[in-house]
Amino acid sequence: MLVVSAVNEDGTTEAGFLVDEIVRQSARRMLTAALEAAAEHCTGELA
Repeated sequence: MLVVSAVNEDGTTEAGFLVDEIVRQSARRMLTAALEAAAEHCTGELA
């Protein structure tokens, strides 16, 4: 999921600083991947 925001002249967005938004999006992607891998591992053990 890619979220695009307008950046103000001072480098901020509605949600705060652009770098903070990029870090949050990256963290969400990593957590999603980790949870999916863990779920696959657990369901694989049950099969």
